[in-house]
Amino acid sequence: MNLCGLTDSFATLHAAPNECRNCHTTSRIAHGLCLSCLLRAGADEEENVEAGEFAAALDAVSVADTHWRLGNYEILEEIGRGGMGVIYRARQRHSRRIVALKRVLGYHADSRETLARFRREAEAAASLDHPNILPIYEVAESDEGVPYFSMKFAPGGSLQEVGPALRDDPREVVRLMAKVTRAVQYAHREGILHRDLKPGNILLDGRGEPLVSDFGLAKWLDTSSHLTRTLTIFGTPGYIAPEQARGPAASLKPSSDIYSLGAILFDLLAGRPPFLGEHALAVIHQAAENPAPKLRSLVKGADRDLETICARCLEQEPTARYRSADGLAEDLERWLEGRSIMARPVLPPVRVWRWSRRKPALAASIAGSLLLGAVALVRQLETRHLAATLQEERLAAHSIAVLPFLNLDTARPDNAFMLAIAHSLQANLSRLGPARVTAVFPANPFWSDTASVADMREANLSLHARTILTGSERLIKGKLRISMRLLSAATGDTLATKSMDMAPNGGVIGESARGMLQAIYSALEATDWSAITIAGRDPGLRNQTAREFIISGRELMFRDSMEDLDRSLHCLEKASELEPKSAIAHAYLSASAAGRIHFQWDAQLLARAEKEAKQALLLEPGLPDGHRSLAGVYFQTGRFEEALEEQFRAMETGGPEEHVASSLGETLERLGRPVRAIGWLEMARYWTSRPGAYDAFLGDCWIELGDGKEAENAYRRAMDLRPGNSNGWVGLCHQRLLEGNIAAARQLCRENRDRSNRDKASDVLPDQMAAQIEFFTRNYPEAERLYRELNARDPSKGANFYGSVTYGSALGRLQQLEGQEVKGLTTLRRVRSEELSSPTSVHSGAALYRLAAVEYSLGNTAAGRDYLREAALHGWSDFRSPRLDPRFDAAARDPHFNQLLSNLGDKAFRDETANRPSR
Repeated sequence: MNLCGLTDSFATLHAAPNECRNCHTTSRIAHGLCLSCLLRAGADEEENVEAGEFAAALDAVSVADTHWRLGNYEILEEIGRGGMGVIYRARQRHSRRIVALKRVLGYHADSRETLARFRREAEAAASLDHPNILPIYEVAESDEGVPYFSMKFAPGGSLQEVGPALRDDPREVVRLMAKVTRAVQYAHREGILHRDLKPGNILLDGRGEPLVSDFGLAKWLDTSSHLTRTLTIFGTPGYIAPEQARGPAASLKPSSDIYSLGAILFDLLAGRPPFLGEHALAVIHQAAENPAPKLRSLVKGADRDLETICARCLEQEPTARYRSADGLAEDLERWLEGRSIMARPVLPPVRVWRWSRRKPALAASIAGSLLLGAVALVRQLETRHLAATLQEERLAAHSIAVLPFLNLDTARPDNAFMLAIAHSLQANLSRLGPARVTAVFPANPFWSDTASVADMREANLSLHARTILTGSERLIKGKLRISMRLLSAATGDTLATKSMDMAPNGGVIGESARGMLQAIYSALEATDWSAITIAGRDPGLRNQTAREFIISGRELMFRDSMEDLDRSLHCLEKASELEPKSAIAHAYLSASAAGRIHFQWDAQLLARAEKEAKQALLLEPGLPDGHRSLAGVYFQTGRFEEALEEQFRAMETGGPEEHVASSLGETLERLGRPVRAIGWLEMARYWTSRPGAYDAFLGDCWIELGDGKEAENAYRRAMDLRPGNSNGWVGLCHQRLLEGNIAAARQLCRENRDRSNRDKASDVLPDQMAAQIEFFTRNYPEAERLYRELNARDPSKGANFYGSVTYGSALGRLQQLEGQEVKGLTTLRRVRSEELSSPTSVHSGAALYRLAAVEYSLGNTAAGRDYLREAALHGWSDFRSPRLDPRFDAAARDPHFNQLLSNLGDKAFRDETANRPSR
């Protein structure tokens, strides 16, 4: 017997782990024996095999039964497997995080169809970001080219496992299913059908919260693929809708997932699926031919409303079910709150009608014998009904919901303008054909034009419009710019955009509506919008390989680490090389490069970020991502007016969102326009899912306006809502310092600084505040110690902190004050040279203020005064810091200096009284 040959043969096997029937260890051999037992059996049969050869063979074969690796993961144990993949509990090697890892089974590695389904699952799940959808962490391939992906580990098991324990607790069942339904609705809004919802695919995390998983059979609503066309039956019998079993997969709609949700709810309440049979085909046949059983026929005493909800989900006709998963979730939440549900039990006449549609021959025979004399009348009524239905379908295909236009100058909706646009469009479109235009009034002042699919679906809930028209208005050099966007109500994709500049007079409404008319009607006439959306136009999103690089690069871009940004740049560079004309790839590459500069300044990388953003806009004029990226570059270089214009253009072409609104607020604050900044920050605070994220910024704006009460309220909200973040208490400490309450500032800093440094070692704000307190209160030795420590660890050098006290200028002034005049002058001159060579020196009010402080420290009073005046013209409005800052000691006796500070104070007072934002 050739043991070396036997060893080589076994080493090539790729079966999944099984338990050895002899020694019960785990092995990768798929023949029932572990490698040791298999070799021993072979050796026993071969009399001429010596013990030394057998031991050598065992030494030559390495089988890691419990701790083998796949990519960056250490496999701990198998926790599940299906038809195409196996799932392990694994540990990420560097972070030590426990994850679930799924890979294709070895004997499927060469199946193109299985690999396509596996990649479909990874792509579908990775594109979704919802608290009740199992998140995907990483998608990769093994060294052998077998794909795998890692996801969150759910230790609570699945609904299939905990279902029996929940049967006697219907409130907990409904609570879980309401969250699952909201997650499924989110997937539908993102254009994805799950198609395999069942109790085993609903996992529970450590807190008992549900997580929808296993998107292996997911389907994009707006696309079709060879995989979708070739397979006819998806999902698990007992939980799939009848049309899913008998019809083409490409025609499925969200109603099929709603059926599955109803089947899961029925199973959890009744302890069994709606239909049972000896085999899968029997179950599918029952579901297609028979109505679902009533819940109370199986569970005595079951709630009638829950029976109605289940029955509505399990209707055989898709149109008879809930219109959307939102409707189902709404009824489940109503039941939990003790309110009446929206669904009602189906009346007997409706049941008869649906039965007749399923069995037309028998129904026609019965109807003919009973109603022979009324055939003519019935036909006439049906004809009228068909005509009305056709007319309604025509109107529905040409329907528009008009949302309020956002006034970008006030950050408020303009309902009157929206109403006028809706009336003008209705009149003009009616001349071209049937059309229905409806104005939608928001429930709150920040709701209009959010570009949020959730908000648009809420607006469309009762209107059922096919498209949504929204836009914005603003004044530019005496002209009114009207920007309109036509969106798909189902997906939120942009179908048409148009901007027009015109004189602000009575003819604006009709002219702007007519200017958009042809683009709107062309979109309404089209049955397929895939070619006119950015996803259909951009070559990078049409090329599968480039698209994967773009998706991966974008995901890495939003992770807060330099390493992830480096990987993001690599992915997006690959996408740009594959598709040089992909505007999306260039825009994301610009954003990733700009984000990388936050960690380490790189002038060349910043120049590249600007070049990539401009290239994106050259390829796709009006691309929102291009404008957002270019705005970020301009902001980093202190070109705030240019950044502001790009942010407005991003809103006009893509609609405002939280990130853009917050960026606008920060830009306006830098430009010395705190009143307008507050409006956008309040809007961002309304949209955010992170309470307290913008309150500290609001406090800074109120400080500029001289309203200490509002500022303190904002800072304390930030402290209460984000206790682990130092922005709130540092802002309040700065306020106390400006008020002259040194003891309170020092005490507040002492109470919070140590905790902040422990919680987040990279947070330099607490140490910057401590250094500034000692500097402004003339405690020079302690100030010098703190600034030297900061200078050694913080690459920002303090340029963006309150008072714009850079570490270099503070240390230079401290050297002067300690009698080291020559050394201090040398340090200050070096700082001045660095400031003048910075790309922000001529654009930023903060940079000009820093130059003023250095010039005053050097004794150049006239130059310092000129820079300070220029800083005020560029938006610098902090008129109290110079009176405390030792760098301005030489200016204390300068009447021009004091007059300039007084003027800044008066300006803040005027802004507070005349332009105070409405509360």
